[in-house]
Amino acid sequence: MALVGCQVIPEDERLIEVPMTINGDIHPHVLIEYTGFRCVNCPLAAEQAHDLQQLYGNNLIVVAMHPASNPFTQGVYDYTCPASDIYYQFMGGTATTPFPTGNIDMMEYENNYLIDYTTWPALIKEQMSDITDIRLQTTATLDSQTRDITISTTAYAGEAIDVELVLWLIEDSITGAQMMPDGTANMEYTHNHVLRGAAGEPWGKSLSLSTMPTHDTATLHLPDQCNAANCHIVALILDKDSKQILNATETKIQ
Repeated sequence: MALVGCQVIPEDERLIEVPMTINGDIHPHVLIEYTGFRCVNCPLAAEQAHDLQQLYGNNLIVVAMHPASNPFTQGVYDYTCPASDIYYQFMGGTATTPFPTGNIDMMEYENNYLIDYTTWPALIKEQMSDITDIRLQTTATLDSQTRDITISTTAYAGEAIDVELVLWLIEDSITGAQMMPDGTANMEYTHNHVLRGAAGEPWGKSLSLSTMPTHDTATLHLPDQCNAANCHIVALILDKDSKQILNATETKIQ
């Protein structure tokens, strides 16, 4: 039967989706700072994190976590969220863990996840030479009526790999109490990079990446106490087994 009104497109003029070749490249690293407002030395660690972020710019993402299972976070003021405690306990944190402490990229160092803030500069400098063939792009849009944030991600990889996609809500410029190194209480202290929550499960959702783009959309509700103008989204690609961070992005909410 003859086809009427149809045009045959020559093979050399057809659009064919071709897998990309992805070369290894440097990528942002994540400094997790475990902190508490009753810890007199935690402001020193916050200064260290700030200086490191100034040094490395967009190649270093800082996230401050206030885990509820450590007494340094307990009192009249509450900067905790459930996800912070899950990551803290995964890394071996307990009620007696000395603060301040932290981690880089959810990696172990000499069989320990939690490392003293004085060692952060050397370890981060070492990590900055790491490369990845995983690419991650993120956008975040707020519905001002519902306060729901729609987070869209696109990820690629140089080869097939199963990963976890984790999405964090971070807030800057939270004014509140903080014990200081001289033993005084600063009631107007500015807390930055505070983890407010994770979208869905704290360990995220499973994705299978390849050289073809993988698109994902998630929704995260902005809590009433959060100021949208000071919030942003940190997206992480984690190794499915070890939970090591393989790549990350930090995105302002539009």
